[in-house]
Amino acid sequence: MVVEWNEVFDSFGVKRVTKTDKAKGAYVPNKQQCAAIEATGIRPASVRPAPEFEVVVLFDGSTNLVKSSYYYSERSDTAGRSPEPRMGHGIISSWLQEGDWVLIGNLGSQVFAVKLESAPASEEVVAQEVAKRANKKTIFERAKRAVGKPTSRLVQRSDFIRDPYVVAAVLLRSNGKCEMPGCTCDLFIKNDDSPYLEVHHVIPLSEEGDDTLINAAALCPRCHREQHFGKSRLTLRETLRKHIAALPIPS
Repeated sequence: MVVEWNEVFDSFGVKRVTKTDKAKGAYVPNKQQCAAIEATGIRPASVRPAPEFEVVVLFDGSTNLVKSSYYYSERSDTAGRSPEPRMGHGIISSWLQEGDWVLIGNLGSQVFAVKLESAPASEEVVAQEVAKRANKKTIFERAKRAVGKPTSRLVQRSDFIRDPYVVAAVLLRSNGKCEMPGCTCDLFIKNDDSPYLEVHHVIPLSEEGDDTLINAAALCPRCHREQHFGKSRLTLRETLRKHIAALPIPS
């Protein structure tokens, strides 16, 4: 899926970091990136050293913020060209590398940056990460803009074809109870008077897990989400794996 970045940021631009950008320690943003920076109220400084500001870095395991400056380049009287805006300090001296495709955008008064090679393909994941890092006031302002019904678009994706008998057998084995050891959550009842449980693959199919009875568990919604997104999910996965492996297979 292609991320519609204009749905995520107020404005943005994408450019490849050049050899000259890196060698001179001065990144030259393109017109769209300049517009995104200046939409936050930052203007190119005409004196050096230029003031620093923070750039929020997304999807980089080594850093969350980098410092940057924004200033006009120096031109001699004989250069024949007007000064151009540049970005200096940590964003180019340590973070950006030659060949990186970097997106610089803004949301309200914040400047964001992401290396496209590290960005996920899911627009929802991108938007959620931006929302976590954005100012609360900006989030509410953006949410208030939403009116009416959402637009739709065609999405193509590949998915795993799960064995329906594995799903049915796991639910039978669970006997209406969450199979996560120690779970005390109350289950709500469906229209057919059965308790609601979700069948989860202990080792996810996306991680080469098998679609088998011994690699599947019936979980309540809370335990299921924690297996996917909880901070201790890998520890919980191992606990669940051992528990399911020790269960007798009904005859």
